[in-house]
Amino acid sequence: MTDLMNVSNISDETVRSQVLANLEEFKHDLLDDMASNTKRAYLSDFEHYLSFCLKHGLVSMSDDWRVTKDTIKTYFVSLMVSELKNASIKRKLSSIKFFIGIAELPDPFKHSKLLRDFITNKLKKKPAAQTQANPITAEVLVALNETFNPHSLLDTRNKLLVNLAFDSLFRASNLAEIEVAHIDREHGSVFASYSKTDQEGQGSYGYISPRTIILLDEWLNASGITEGFIFRTLSPKQTVQQKTMGYQAIYKTFKNFGGARYLDNKISYSCHSTRVGATVSMTEQNRPLIKIIQAGNWKSERMAIRYGQRTNVAKGGMVDII
Repeated sequence: MTDLMNVSNISDETVRSQVLANLEEFKHDLLDDMASNTKRAYLSDFEHYLSFCLKHGLVSMSDDWRVTKDTIKTYFVSLMVSELKNASIKRKLSSIKFFIGIAELPDPFKHSKLLRDFITNKLKKKPAAQTQANPITAEVLVALNETFNPHSLLDTRNKLLVNLAFDSLFRASNLAEIEVAHIDREHGSVFASYSKTDQEGQGSYGYISPRTIILLDEWLNASGITEGFIFRTLSPKQTVQQKTMGYQAIYKTFKNFGGARYLDNKISYSCHSTRVGATVSMTEQNRPLIKIIQAGNWKSERMAIRYGQRTNVAKGGMVDII
């Protein structure tokens, strides 16, 4: 990370020392316990902000909130004329606010209503809709399952991965952490030790179908795994490794499903494709909204409705009018 102190302006040496101490405390006590995606986003966003400040000779953070306000405003204007979407800009501003809090410096977002209103009003002119992942629906999953080579250890793992992701609606970070002990065959469930919306750390459960249990047994028998992580990395010679696949490996696997080896439909899938696709399929089957929300482990109906929006349009009030 760019040296924060090279692009900051803290006149009081006591405050300066405290900021450094706070950043060290964050690094040693908090950073490793953050969810990998959250940690990656915070660090990447803040690095982008510091690099911008260094390039333009701006002060990134100061013990005078007015100085920090001017820099954030300039940075925000540059984001608004970029290709970044509304949500990405909000996330970058949130990352700056997060590190100001870590540093325990005066926060211009709190002190200045002018800054808050300026950002709010400008953001209204930036499209808020995020690009939705291409869905792997039940229909697509059936077609994809036909492409896997039963004699390939890699395909045996990948087939289990996409089917379990579809059943459970788990995110990639959850899939990477699934262990053999997390599978409850009797109740047809799989346990996630944490989730994006789980602030209490209680974990959550997802569904695992009899079909996927069979695929699980095929993978465990072929890989020799009896305990620990289920989704392991493979060497170039397809030797099973001890470490879990991790987010990036799962992401690359999903990207490949639209390629020549599998569906060859030139569609780019992502780790969210099964989460979106399962929601679309449930919507198409007229599952009650409350059950869709439960399946996705959402706190509200907002995301369930958004994912199923295209399907719901075809069931709206204008259907069969003419």
